[in-house]
Formats: sequence, structure tokens, C-alpha cells
Amino acid sequence: MTSAAQRNPPLTRSVDELWLNVLQQISGRTAHELKGALNGVAVNLEVVRSRSTRSDAAAHSVAPFASSAADQLEAVVEMSEALLNLARAPRDPLDISETIDSFASLLSPSAREDGCSLRFEGGASREMTAVAVRAPGNVVRLVLGAALLTALARKGDTRCRVDISDEVVVHIESADAEGPLVLQADVAAAADRADIRVHAEGQGMSLTFPRMAAASPRKRTPERA
Repeated sequence: MTSAAQRNPPLTRSVDELWLNVLQQISGRTAHELKGALNGVAVNLEVVRSRSTRSDAAAHSVAPFASSAADQLEAVVEMSEALLNLARAPRDPLDISETIDSFASLLSPSAREDGCSLRFEGGASREMTAVAVRAPGNVVRLVLGAALLTALARKGDTRCRVDISDEVVVHIESADAEGPLVLQADVAAAADRADIRVHAEGQGMSLTFPRMAAASPRKRTPERA
């Protein structure tokens, strides 16, 4: 018979410590993209400002710079909102769809900068109905974030597919990887304690989250393009 200690292996660091470490890694990956977008906004707005004060033909050629500034500002807002969402204390029960959206907003741009890609399929979209999971919020964030960082560390193209039924199953696959993805021992132990099943498969892993009984379905407000 499996003992309680075997079912719930001890953690050498708390969930909050582990999540802070993951959040710092995500912030580090995002910093370059966020600073680049902010710099782009500033440069393009300065061009618009300087040309709009002139009376020659240059004054009429500000539209492309204004459009670029608007696009870059949208990127800044999207990443900032995602970072704030993950930095705030989670609401329990956690809406896993909103959490996945936040990871997508922060990690997809940095993956492109590294010459690879991070694609989200299935339930991970702004049209996704809010889905509450039964596991503690910071454990959900920890397991998802650590799994995505583990996949991105392989420097290949990563696909994240979300299947929603009685449970929420997140499949993370790293193209051209040698063997499945494996979580750090403490993260895997935290997942086990929260009844989140982690299964290594092929070139990736699957994460199965227990779902709260649905109340009345609602559509989330679109947050990202």
C-alpha cells in the first residue's frame, strides 16, 4: 500500500517560493520584448511630434509612424496586463483560461525572439469560456509556467493544446526534442499534492487539472488580439 509520505513527497521549497522563481524567469524573458515595444512607441511618437509641427510634405507622412506606435502600444498593454495578472495574488478558484492567455501573451513574443515559436491551440483563446479549476491558484500557475519554460529551454517550436471536458488537459509538445519533458522534482511534488496529474509523453508532457463544477457559463471579455 502507498503511504501518505509517498503520495505527498516533501517540498524543499514552498509553492510560493517556487512560483516566484518561475515568475522571475518569465519576467526576464519578457523584459527585452517589453522594453523594445516601449522604445518603439517613444521613437515613433517623436517622429509624429516633430513632423506634425512642419508645414512641408513631411507633415503629411506621419500616418505610418502613428500606426506603428499604436501597434507597439497595444503590445505593451497586452504584456503589461498579463504580467500584472500573474503578479497579483490568484483568486480561488482560478480561471485557467485567463492564466493560459497570460502565459501566451508573455512567452510567445520571447519565443519568436529566440528564433522558435510557441503556439496555443484548442481552448487557449480569447473566446474561451471561463474555466475554474479546483487546484490552488499558485500551484496551477507554477505547474503551467514551469512546464512551458522547460519546453522553451529546448529552443525548438513548442505547441500547447488545451482540451476541456470534465477535466482540463494541457498538452505541451516540443518539436524535435529528444524524449519527454520532465518537471523539476519540487514542482512535480507540488502538482501531486494538488491532484494535478503530470504525464510524460512522446516529446512533451500532459497536465491534467481537476475542474470545478460549472455554475452558469459566461464568455470572457476579449483581452488580446
